[in-house]
Amino acid sequence: MKSRGFIPFVIISSMLASTSSAFAAETLKQLVEGAKKESELTFIAGAQTFGGLKTLNLLEAAFNKRFGLNMKIRFAAGPEMNSMAARTITELKSGIKPSSDIYHGSQSHVALLHKEKALEQVNYAAIFPWITKPMEIFPNEGVLIFTSLRGIIYNSKVIAKDKAPKSYEDLVDPKLSPTWAGKMAIPPYVSWLVELSMVWSEDRVKNFTRKLVALSGGRLRYSEEERVVSGEFPIAANMGGATEQMWQWQAKGAPLVAVMGSTPVLPSYFQLAVPRNTAHPNLAKLFVGFMASKEAQAILEKQDFRTSHLVEGTIMNKYLKQNRVQLQEAQDSINFYLQGEDSGLEFKEELTKMLKQ
Repeated sequence: MKSRGFIPFVIISSMLASTSSAFAAETLKQLVEGAKKESELTFIAGAQTFGGLKTLNLLEAAFNKRFGLNMKIRFAAGPEMNSMAARTITELKSGIKPSSDIYHGSQSHVALLHKEKALEQVNYAAIFPWITKPMEIFPNEGVLIFTSLRGIIYNSKVIAKDKAPKSYEDLVDPKLSPTWAGKMAIPPYVSWLVELSMVWSEDRVKNFTRKLVALSGGRLRYSEEERVVSGEFPIAANMGGATEQMWQWQAKGAPLVAVMGSTPVLPSYFQLAVPRNTAHPNLAKLFVGFMASKEAQAILEKQDFRTSHLVEGTIMNKYLKQNRVQLQEAQDSINFYLQGEDSGLEFKEELTKMLKQ
């Protein structure tokens, strides 16, 4: 693990500990009683968050039944996660209530809100019996809702298993790469390559990127995995939510296979958090806690194949155990995203230029 630009764990711990006195003395019973006085929960996020409106309606019904409530989720499709985080910060600085009662994003997005002290301090593990401290990716601020694994995806009808890559390095291996040379899709984003520097040296990442671009047959955005399923591209070098996409398409009989590219795997830890000064604080905190319950996770799994690896028995929990997948530690990921914006700027610019070639 590289140390450049990382904030030592002891400093992060001290920062988080210093906020502990801000906790309200809340119990689950008190949250439920307070939630009964709040009739609706406003949620702004991507249109397909948690699988879209159908899943949200199922979650709403289960939530109300669990806690004896009659609330409504007022959902509106909004901007992408970085923009939503920026909006939340702007609203806080302007002294107006957040437009969304809860925020949904990965560790990179929650880091923006954490830096601006824009999130409510909630001791979720103390309030909800089913939540453990490791589920609080940003302690006392965000609760893990689902774990997403980036990786390689390929069409198993076009590429045989014995010819398929088993890691990112295999993508540029001269012995294997002729199978997909000039036909491999790569993402137009630089972020996944920058994140590889958490486990590789910067020089190694740059050398890999040069070779990857030389073998590329085109660009493929995240969520466009259907173009691999169709065979337009036999393989994609990296895809967000690769494992979830594999499960979704294999359930339909499609020949999509996901391969983890690195060890440890660099996951996206998607969380829910409550912005400060939200209009419906009790419902918001209660819903965040509910989403980590086995009941809510079962709905997410059935409807969207997305679950937390920290909830026993979920599809992601089983997948990691069965395949002995090692994830990057959450604290290491937090440290990486809490670096200053200028950290590694030259490195990012170099990678960006390479991708444009």
